[in-house]
Amino acid sequence: MWSLWNPVTSKTIRLPPLVLKDGDLESIKECCLSSPPNDPTSVLMLTRTNAPTIVYCQLDRKRKRLRWKEMTYAKQLRSITGDNGNFLVCLTCCNGKVYALVRGDCIVIQIDIVVKDEEVVISLLTFGKLPIPFYSGCSCMMTFLKGYCTDLFYIIVEFVTAQKGTVGVVYLFKLDWTSMIWEEMEDLKDAIFVVDIARNCSVFYRQAIASELGGYIHILGAMDKVIYSYNVKDKTISLSSLCCLVQATHVSLWECRLQGDHGDVKCETGFKLEDEIMVRSVRDGEVDISCNTRNEGTFEPHLFTIPFDVLKMIMEFCVGVEYLNFRATCKQCQLAAPMIRWSSETAIRRLQTYSLISPWLIVLDKYQGIITFTDPIFGDKYFMKTPQELVCDLRIYCSRYGWLLFYRFSIPRELLFFNPFTNDIRQVPNMTFYFDSVCFSAPPTSPDCIVVGLSASLPAQIFIYFINREPSWRMFHMDFGLTPPHSFLFSTFYGQDIYALNEGALDAFKKIEGRPVWDGVVSEAPRGRSVQYFLVNCDEHHLVLVMVDELGKFVEVSKLNDFTQEWEKIDSLGRHMIYICGATCLYMEAKTPEMENKIYFPRLNSGSGNIMFYSLETCRFHTFNGRNIQHCFRDFFGTKVYVYPHAWIEPSWS
Repeated sequence: MWSLWNPVTSKTIRLPPLVLKDGDLESIKECCLSSPPNDPTSVLMLTRTNAPTIVYCQLDRKRKRLRWKEMTYAKQLRSITGDNGNFLVCLTCCNGKVYALVRGDCIVIQIDIVVKDEEVVISLLTFGKLPIPFYSGCSCMMTFLKGYCTDLFYIIVEFVTAQKGTVGVVYLFKLDWTSMIWEEMEDLKDAIFVVDIARNCSVFYRQAIASELGGYIHILGAMDKVIYSYNVKDKTISLSSLCCLVQATHVSLWECRLQGDHGDVKCETGFKLEDEIMVRSVRDGEVDISCNTRNEGTFEPHLFTIPFDVLKMIMEFCVGVEYLNFRATCKQCQLAAPMIRWSSETAIRRLQTYSLISPWLIVLDKYQGIITFTDPIFGDKYFMKTPQELVCDLRIYCSRYGWLLFYRFSIPRELLFFNPFTNDIRQVPNMTFYFDSVCFSAPPTSPDCIVVGLSASLPAQIFIYFINREPSWRMFHMDFGLTPPHSFLFSTFYGQDIYALNEGALDAFKKIEGRPVWDGVVSEAPRGRSVQYFLVNCDEHHLVLVMVDELGKFVEVSKLNDFTQEWEKIDSLGRHMIYICGATCLYMEAKTPEMENKIYFPRLNSGSGNIMFYSLETCRFHTFNGRNIQHCFRDFFGTKVYVYPHAWIEPSWS
């Protein structure tokens, strides 16, 4: 029995039994009211997943008998899209009109409803095109249309794997009715969206909610009881359990029974943008330094009562992070250590021999035009202005030798090398299409640098460019036989060859500097529905595969046996460490004992903001507080990850 129920007034409108000609009631997945039920022209519409029809019922209470009708919209939709077999999805009401998406197309349809006496006429009209975001590299996506009063929203949820497990990227757009342009929203304030992927793909929106939940798009994952919460303002996705979230906040996401609203929380950035890298400490532990109180009300540590000339002399031997930290200590140190433009020729000479104990996590924020570097060990954050030509949509392909290789989606679209420590930008000959994966063999300043791009969907599958040797790309078609690859990820140079992952399979390409050939699938990794694979090149000595469950329930490391061509599980990295993310994987020897035998993830503790790592010794996730190991996590719950382009990078000023 179908019925409409108002939970506020407890009123119920009972509808007649629904009998379909084919009897397939399971095909009905979405519904939409054209107007409130007390409106005599209100129509309840149901859409089907197996037929281009709308099942509807006019809700005029004056009628003696309500009844269901079914109409086909196939011919109308075909006249708009030009294709057969399309279906309407995501019906929603906004500003007195009904709108819908077309499955597999990038347009919005207006569903025009005219009610005359007992006749209902439903017509489809073209409303407008949808925004198309840049290609993020995710495997698949789902789209949602949601109307609320006079606002019309469009949500894109992209997934890391084709099984729609891990949420990788989220976009939120709002239609400007004056210009009829979709604008990407930068903040939701106290409003929320709830997207139910696990059950019926419905979308719930509330304009004002408890502040601890406000500003998010909460996505109930396909695995159920898992919530991916996208913070629209800071562009991070956090992972939490549905039962834990409801218990902690006294909020039912479906009934919206709220308790308390603590108002807005003000956040101060605490830094000033200059052309140079700035520093702000965000460690959990505070350093207690005994201070003197001067007459002018300032505080100066006893440690720096040494003569000013001696301080200046000390600073002549400091460089990099030590210099930045020294400047941030007090006013006296700031005077003794003037601001330096680290991209200058003199400063670069000082930095040539400088080395950090760990790579940094670099994040590019296009909205604020800021590049953020995070030290995974000490938790410090360093900020610099993004070069103006890079304040746009980007996709990072690879990070090596202190250089980023990324694709710029704004015009002119092109591949670029960028060293954020010297602000050096180098162009690569333009390509008119996207690669699945790109890697390079040496810094672009080297005459031996080779750039290799792989694609599984283009007529040519391997593209090679010799920097400083040739003016354009070489393109080659590969014969993959009866099993063409789905996509390529984490391509890497291994000797004179290229290796890349293809959905867990390891593919090899030989003779890169001549006429490359596909050497087949070298090895197959154990397959899992919700497993992510990361390929790591261990200093050209061997290849390592890191397998991670999408929820962090398990982490497994295997090494490729060069003789048997099989993956062999290992339980320790010894004195080495691995850094993994969606753009690149790094392997290096640890410079301090507490860093070794660990895998560093681009995930942050949702509470402290410290970067997480997985210890192969404890088989648990932890964070650093200084050099002290703290916290213990069994999985990714209670953590968050950046949606902004990000990667691990080895600081280099050469």
